[in-house]
Amino acid sequence: MQRREVRKKRAVALAAAVMLTAGCASTTTGTAMSEGMSAVSSDVRSITISPLFTRGNGEGGVGEEVVSRSDTSDSSFRVDFSEDEVSGLGDASRAASWNAAIVSTLLMSQPLNGRFEFEITGSIDGPSAGALKTVALVALQRGEQISSTATMTGTINATGTIGPVGGIPEKVAAAGADGFDTVLIPLGQRNSVDRNGDSVDVVRVGERAGVNVVEVGDIFEAYGLLTGSDLEQPRLNADTRLDNRAYDKIDAQFTAAMGRYDAALVQLNSLNVAIARTMTSTGLPDSAAKSAERARDLQRQGLAAGALVTALEAAAVMEAAYAVGNSVTPLLTQGPDGLSAFVTQATNTGPAEAAFFSFLDSLATFEPKTLTDVEAIVNAYAGTFDALTILDFAVNELEAMQDRMDQRIELEEFVSALSVPLIYLEAAKSQLAGTKVVWEVGRDNPGATIDSAVDLQQVGDFFRRGADANLAAFRTGFPAQVAERGGRSIDSVISRLSYMDIDVAAAVHQKNAQPAIEKYLGEGTPSGFYATLGYGVSNYVRNQQLVEKYYNNAITDENLAVTGFLYENALSNAFDLARAQLSSDIAELQAGGTQPVITVGQFESASVRRAGTPIEQFNALGAYNSGYLTTRVMTYLSSSGK
Repeated sequence: MQRREVRKKRAVALAAAVMLTAGCASTTTGTAMSEGMSAVSSDVRSITISPLFTRGNGEGGVGEEVVSRSDTSDSSFRVDFSEDEVSGLGDASRAASWNAAIVSTLLMSQPLNGRFEFEITGSIDGPSAGALKTVALVALQRGEQISSTATMTGTINATGTIGPVGGIPEKVAAAGADGFDTVLIPLGQRNSVDRNGDSVDVVRVGERAGVNVVEVGDIFEAYGLLTGSDLEQPRLNADTRLDNRAYDKIDAQFTAAMGRYDAALVQLNSLNVAIARTMTSTGLPDSAAKSAERARDLQRQGLAAGALVTALEAAAVMEAAYAVGNSVTPLLTQGPDGLSAFVTQATNTGPAEAAFFSFLDSLATFEPKTLTDVEAIVNAYAGTFDALTILDFAVNELEAMQDRMDQRIELEEFVSALSVPLIYLEAAKSQLAGTKVVWEVGRDNPGATIDSAVDLQQVGDFFRRGADANLAAFRTGFPAQVAERGGRSIDSVISRLSYMDIDVAAAVHQKNAQPAIEKYLGEGTPSGFYATLGYGVSNYVRNQQLVEKYYNNAITDENLAVTGFLYENALSNAFDLARAQLSSDIAELQAGGTQPVITVGQFESASVRRAGTPIEQFNALGAYNSGYLTTRVMTYLSSSGK
């Protein structure tokens, strides 16, 4: 692929913003759960699962793992591991265990505390027991049993969908040899590659081994097949419209955002023809125009919140295109002699950083009183984290460009390469501007009051751990595989991905920046806790989407750019579940007098992105999931929570 095409994909992506295991279960003990968020029984309950795995030679096997859950005396949330071999549990399996504990807690609306223990016999690694561990933990919470003759292989995603795994033919054969009569596999993997590299029908493999192989798309479907009991699924609520007060508040901001887009378009067209052509080649103007068209279409349908979210995106991208073009225009007359001064000026981000921290200071003085205030401040901190991350990434790239100025390089090529970090730089500024708009629109709307007894630190730390668990799952997945194939380090692969996908850069940078931001706002203060919550919710979704994108379902080219999907039906199922989860939660909040304006915007805007490019579809799924996590936060902070 030519460098220009690679840069174009990077810009458009920005605009759009080992052994594998699975398992089965045997017995369970304990009492049935009471409804709602009441505490579980203090008795330790456990289920023994027998993970299916593939050995180094490709053969399948069956292991053993005990999954337990108990209360903690200090209301903490702990995940513990017990091993009988040194490093018996690998990093990928640890991440899967954390995700199983977190996902099962969220799906069942359980208190954000408890001790989850995973006791492993022998050595095991890989994420493919994640779904089975989640089913086991839900069964423990409900006091129900899992069939001793059924097993499952599949990863677990943040909203309960089940992701693909490898080695399925060998795992099915091993399960049959060990006496199991049913194996659940991820949706879309009936035809899987065996250890010889041949595609085989695993249903037929199962028949020969005396095993009934069934594809499942999510934890709700899997739970019923493994336990014989129904786990109620969320139902799609078609009407998520806001009340008139919220609609009018949003409508004015929509008009302003579209005005910004139109003004930036006029300014871009007024630039030097060569510069305008260069900016067009990045794909940014086309992306902005598409977003503007979608925004107007949503507005015509009366979907004001989604229209605003999409209009802000259109304005931000078009403003970035113009700002970059305008900034490099002087180089046409100054030539190479002006490069040094230009890059020095571009890396002077003092004013931008001052604006970011000024906004953080203003957020620190705000005291949320309602659930809509919580929604607004969580999104505001998340947006500011994103802006700071993009700024930091841009500065690093610009400083790296300075090292190239001493090399013999054509001016046009240098300016073309320079456009990528400059786009990031301007996008950071636009991100902050958009975050401020969303903050003003989201706050002070009708909403239920916050429960004063809620432990903000506990809620924030819960979602922060979820974000970190998903980041660990991502690192040990796709980057590790690429690194192993190419004889490279995982960090070098992640560095390359960061340049292609700003979400990768954000995931890594924000994990390092979060403690510093919390310290700046004041450790142990409500503002610090809300900042942690903003980081946690945003990155829980972002990092899970990285797993969904790169490990589970993306087709990538030689430059690691996403070009398509491996499992279209699995993606469709994930969309349907996420849409139902979010609409159901919105309806519940609205029934209680809360108008979640920002979340409704995510719901409405995702509906039009679902039909877009592969990256846009992944982003649409991320918007649904982000909204779902935000509504979960609001529920946990509600004085009338579940």
